[in-house]
Amino acid sequence: MEKLLMGGIVGFVALTLLSYIFIVLHIPFLIIPISIILTIWIYKPFIAEVRNIRLKFDFQTIITILVFVVGIAIQLAVISPSGTYQNGDLVFWSAHGHDATWHIALMEEIKKGYPLQNPSFAGQKLVNYHFFSDVLPAMVSKYTPISNLDLYFRVFPLIYSLFLGASAFYLTKRMTGSFGASIWAVVFTYFAGSFGFIVTYLKNKTIAGESIFWATQPQSSSGNPPQIISNFLVLTGLYFLLKLLREKGKLNFAICVLLLGTLSAFKIYAGFVLLLAIGMTGIWQLIKNKQSLQSGDRKTPQLLLLTFLSGILAAILYFPNSSGGASFLIFQPWWYIRTMIVEPSRLNFLDWELKRQTYVYEHNLKRVIFLEGLGLTIFFFGNLGMRFIGLFDFIKQAKLSFKNYFSLIFMLVIILSIVLPLLFLQRGVAGNTSQFLQYFVLLFGILAGISTNYSLKLLKYPVYQILFSTLLVVLMVPTQAGLYHELYSRPAFAKISKNELEALRFVKENTNENDVILTPPYNSDLNLKDSTPNIWDWFDTSYIPTFSSRRVYMDDYEQNDIMGYDYKSRLEIKRLFFESKGASDVDKAFSKTNANIVYFPKIQKPNISPREIGLSLIFENSDVEVWKAN
Repeated sequence: MEKLLMGGIVGFVALTLLSYIFIVLHIPFLIIPISIILTIWIYKPFIAEVRNIRLKFDFQTIITILVFVVGIAIQLAVISPSGTYQNGDLVFWSAHGHDATWHIALMEEIKKGYPLQNPSFAGQKLVNYHFFSDVLPAMVSKYTPISNLDLYFRVFPLIYSLFLGASAFYLTKRMTGSFGASIWAVVFTYFAGSFGFIVTYLKNKTIAGESIFWATQPQSSSGNPPQIISNFLVLTGLYFLLKLLREKGKLNFAICVLLLGTLSAFKIYAGFVLLLAIGMTGIWQLIKNKQSLQSGDRKTPQLLLLTFLSGILAAILYFPNSSGGASFLIFQPWWYIRTMIVEPSRLNFLDWELKRQTYVYEHNLKRVIFLEGLGLTIFFFGNLGMRFIGLFDFIKQAKLSFKNYFSLIFMLVIILSIVLPLLFLQRGVAGNTSQFLQYFVLLFGILAGISTNYSLKLLKYPVYQILFSTLLVVLMVPTQAGLYHELYSRPAFAKISKNELEALRFVKENTNENDVILTPPYNSDLNLKDSTPNIWDWFDTSYIPTFSSRRVYMDDYEQNDIMGYDYKSRLEIKRLFFESKGASDVDKAFSKTNANIVYFPKIQKPNISPREIGLSLIFENSDVEVWKAN
């Protein structure tokens, strides 16, 4: 089973990379015969491996099946209810109306071929985004009858969740050789949340607050494909790195290069911390090998070579899809702790911050250090939740780190993942660097599993072990339970009406795939007060390129801002088209867009009829009008 699952992750990465190469070379159809050939090639080894699986329905097997089934089901509950139909309307919960439409729009763009354009910023190359998570789903969508909605919301989340649990289990098993530690690592990965529920309960007697200390927890990462993929790739990369350090071998080395080199294309934060940790350890390895080199015992600086080759692959994949502009990171130390303390939606300790500022003004260094240290402590333990029990193994790994290269890499990934966000923000959406914290939390879950297993061995009596385990689970799950209550105790967050889906389908089936659509500017003040608002009344999203498979002039300002596009000038042109009362101004604005289709819900219709500037009505129903340039 270990070979099947861990090999499956490697196969997923290899197929993604291969698909991308074929897309770049304009021969994506070759993925079909290649997949068939690979299937035939691995068929016999696969069947042999399956036949070697001997399931004994003992306690370990039952616990393993139970943890994986419940864990996967809970992760699917975060994402799978979205992208379903209610009375003909397509509905979304949580942020899926925004995030999912962006990713599916990218899938549609990838299916069109290379070079990739930004589907929500027509005419511009797609840059500064880790789109690799959308490559394989796009290929499956292109060459199979499975819908984008099923692929994004149900099929791939199931695979990703299985890979996440498997990588946590087998990495821990390889580190410790212990089943107990491994299954507890999976429990912490699937179920453990933060201590945010303590804050929300004290504030308003509710159980919630998953990310109140900033870090999004791994159990909800299924709603963010690049994040959950990077989670299991970090664990899998460490798994094969440990194999390489123990067993050597060219195959293990090649797999490590593949995993580490592509990781940045899936999620730049993950690739950065892992390659940096391995590179730093490689330097230490080189220093330790210095005496051997001087004595004539030549040793290859394996980790530095691995970092170098993986870095080359990462650069080949990343830089052609980067704008090459200014840094996306801003040096802003302690911003997360400061906002955690003062924001009303978080701790709301405004008096704390006023005291700190007073002490700074008075040069009372001792009290400033105390408050800053206390804030860091809350940040550290609050994000970890019950994973803090992993501190026991953290100390053990730290002691081993200068003797054991893997322990040093493991420690450095954890340290870098918490230090970097404490120092840097991201341009556009400042809080995006909080995604570094997820690897800090993720790896601490592995350590927590190891520490828990050790603690249970110290508690020799079964009754104490049961009480300890029960207490641990009870304290780790409240924020997750609160998350599901928060999501599904209310109607869906956004919808696309049946009539609008009809309009989008018409555009997809009756226009050229390179046509560009002009849409109304998002109006945050509109608020029609529907229990489930139309998606255009909820937020600015990429839903039109998602379901029409056509690029739009400019939508989804937040995503474009994150990627560094100058969306404000295009937004102003959109406003001129829809809000101006002079036909000549509207005509001038339209000519600047290079669009040939105008799409709008009737409630957002422009002040000047498109007919006055020479456009023709090509579709109309009770909700939507679609116009086309002659």
